[in-house]
Amino acid sequence: MSTPLAVSVQTCVTAPVDKAWQVLVDFGSYHAWHPILTLESPAGPVAVGTQLRGQSSGGPAGEQPVAFTIALVQEPNDLAWTGGDPAAVAGRHSFHLEPLADGTTEFTESEVFTGPVAPEVIGTQLPELHAMYATFAAAFKKRVEAG
Repeated sequence: MSTPLAVSVQTCVTAPVDKAWQVLVDFGSYHAWHPILTLESPAGPVAVGTQLRGQSSGGPAGEQPVAFTIALVQEPNDLAWTGGDPAAVAGRHSFHLEPLADGTTEFTESEVFTGPVAPEVIGTQLPELHAMYATFAAAFKKRVEAG
């Protein structure tokens, strides 16, 4: 059995979990804080099956349109979306917000990659992806803490 292709980062956000959740699901505001992702606000509530569309302006894949489907919503702790092509490379991008006793929030962002060409496409990019996700987590932390 092979090791899953995955990247995961954590950071502590000096804010309550509800405030972090509000930033996480305000998709239309990602352009204001996310280093490479711009998303459109969905027409309805954030729910499993909701389609998210937008633009990625960097990273290993370069500039390209993106489309994700919400796969998990457990307010205010867990959100996940899926995207890509299962016949080539697909990803499940997950966010976990854990409230801590001191009123802060532990933020974990991760993605698991699958598909027949994932090892050759993603495998060599894992160090770069980890660095990018650390940048994303830092930007999220800054946005939440700024109010």
